[in-house]
Amino acid sequence: MKAVVKTKREPGIEVLDVKVPEVGESDILVKVLAGSLCGSDVHVYEWTPNYEWMPLPVILGHEFAGEVFEVGSKVKTVAVGDRITAMPAMACGSCPLCQVGRGDACSNRLGLGLSTNGAFAEYVRLTAAANTFKLPEGLSYEAASLCEPLCVALRAVDLSIIKVGQTAVVLGPGPIGLLTLQLLKAAGAGLVMVAGTAADARRLEIARRLGADIIINVDSEDLLSKVTEVIGRDFGSGLDFVFEATGNPVSVTQAVSMVRRGGKVVLIGIHPAPAEFNTTDLVRSSKSIIGAYGYDAEMWRRALFLLSSGRIKVEPMITHRIPFSNAKEGFELAIRREAAKVLFIP
Repeated sequence: MKAVVKTKREPGIEVLDVKVPEVGESDILVKVLAGSLCGSDVHVYEWTPNYEWMPLPVILGHEFAGEVFEVGSKVKTVAVGDRITAMPAMACGSCPLCQVGRGDACSNRLGLGLSTNGAFAEYVRLTAAANTFKLPEGLSYEAASLCEPLCVALRAVDLSIIKVGQTAVVLGPGPIGLLTLQLLKAAGAGLVMVAGTAADARRLEIARRLGADIIINVDSEDLLSKVTEVIGRDFGSGLDFVFEATGNPVSVTQAVSMVRRGGKVVLIGIHPAPAEFNTTDLVRSSKSIIGAYGYDAEMWRRALFLLSSGRIKVEPMITHRIPFSNAKEGFELAIRREAAKVLFIP
C-alpha cells in the first residue's frame, strides 16, 4: 500500500510502498478514505525541534475517516463495514494495565502519526482500546476527517465561556481559526473579526464566506488600530476575547493588549518560542490567558453532530484533494498558505 512516511530527522517526507498492517486479535484495520493534513504534520515535515523524540520511520497522519476492513477476534466495539473516525491517542491494549481493563491508565499510550504508524496510508491499524466513533448517516468521509481539528477549536470555545453578544477576534485564518470562527458564530458572538497576513488572502476570503464580520489584513492595516477603531466605535471598550491560532509569539503580545478589562486571551496555537507581554497590565486589568489543548470523547460526539447537522461547514475550507502519491505537494501548499485544508485521498 502507499504510505506517507517520515524517514529522516530532517525536512521532508517519502511516499513508500509498505505492507498492509497485520491484524492481531485486539486490532482494528481501517481502510482510509480521507486523511486531513494538520499543522502538526507540517511541523514534522519541516522537522522543528519539538519532534526530535519521534521514533522513525513512522507513517504520518492522525486526522482521518474510513471504513472498518478487518477486526480481531477480541474486538467488540466496531464491525467490518462500519464507517468510523477515531481519536488519535489510544491505549496500547497490551500493557499490564490494559490487560486488566485500565486502558485509561495505559503506561504506553500510542499517538497515530507520531509514536505509531498513522493514517496517511491506504490502511491504518488501531487498537481495540481506541476511541472510535461511527459516522452519522449522510456525513461524508471528507467532512468526518476534520472532526479532530474541530474538537481542538471546540475546546477553546468551551474554555472561553463566551456569552451571546460578546466580541472576539480570531488571529490566524488557518483551519483551526476558521473552525473557531464558526463555533463563535454558532455560540452567539455579537462580532467576530478574523486577522491574517497577505499570504493568507485565500483563507481570509474563506473566513468572510463563513461569516466573519470583519476581515483584517495585518500587512496592509494596523491590527491594534483597526480593533480600536471598530470596538471603540460600536462597543465602547476592548474586545471580550482574542483567540490566538497563529502560533506566532508576537500575536500573544498583541492579543493581551487588545482585550478589555476582564477580557480573555485563549491560546490555541503552538508557539516555537516564548511570548512577551505586559504582566502589570494583565494583573491590573484582571485579564486572563487560557491555554486550550486536547479534547475528550464527549467533544467528539458533539463535533460529529455539528458536522452532520451542517451547523459547521467544512466544504469551503477543503481547497485541495491530493492522492498520497503527491503528498509532498500538499505539504508545500500548506506551508505557503495557498491551501486552507488539504485532504489526502487514497
